[in-house]
Parts: sequence; C-alpha cells; structure tokens
Amino acid sequence: MLRMDQVHVIRHKVLIEDRSRRSVAREMGVSRNTVRKYLRISEPRRVETGPRARPVLERVAPRLEELMEEWFLRTTRKQRITGTRLHRQLVEEDLAREMEAMLEEAYREGAAEAETLNLEWESIDAEVEG
Repeated sequence: MLRMDQVHVIRHKVLIEDRSRRSVAREMGVSRNTVRKYLRISEPRRVETGPRARPVLERVAPRLEELMEEWFLRTTRKQRITGTRLHRQLVEEDLAREMEAMLEEAYREGAAEAETLNLEWESIDAEVEG
C-alpha cells in the first residue's frame, strides 16, 4: 500500500500534468494496475480490517500467564523469559502439539482465517520419559 503523499503525486502527474499511466508507473516504481487503482477513487481512504481471530492463543493463554508468573519469581532481571523457552515448556506439556493440531484442522476446514495464515512448520523432537 502506498503512502498518501505517493498517491497524491501519482494523481497529480496523471490528472494535472497529463502524463501517461505507464510512464508514471515506471517513474514511481509501481505497477500500472496500482496507478489505475488510485486514479479510480476520487479521494484516497484508509481501509482497515478488524483483528483476526486467535483461537489457539485463547486456549493456551492461561497456561502462558501461569508460566510467566511462575518464572518471574525464580528468574533474575538479566534472565530472559523468551518465546523459545515458553514454547519448549509447552511442548513438554504437549500443549504445543495441540496448537498445531488445531491449526491443521482450521486449515483443512477452509476457514476464512486459515487461508490468511502463513504457516511455517518445523520438526520438533521431544523425548518423553515414562
């Protein structure tokens, strides 16, 4: 998405200076379709979407909060409570695997939110004693 000043420059060059869409697109480094899009609308406006659903976080958040409180008491200021450490703990508790299963299920069901997910899967090796 372009900044408002860039949209103004595009509209000025095409509508006022009477330059071709192609030359403006080349000069500004944008697609001709982008130039056409911003020429169609009379006044540029901001389009905002609502926040996406977070079904996995909603299920795991209480445990994350518990871990944060628990670790805060036993760590020093210099030690970090990182996402990696939290994830490792969740894997040990098998909550991370539940999260992955939920994501896969949501993706298979073809939910609108699942189509926008960029999933990068890593293989995780966990040794469980017992």
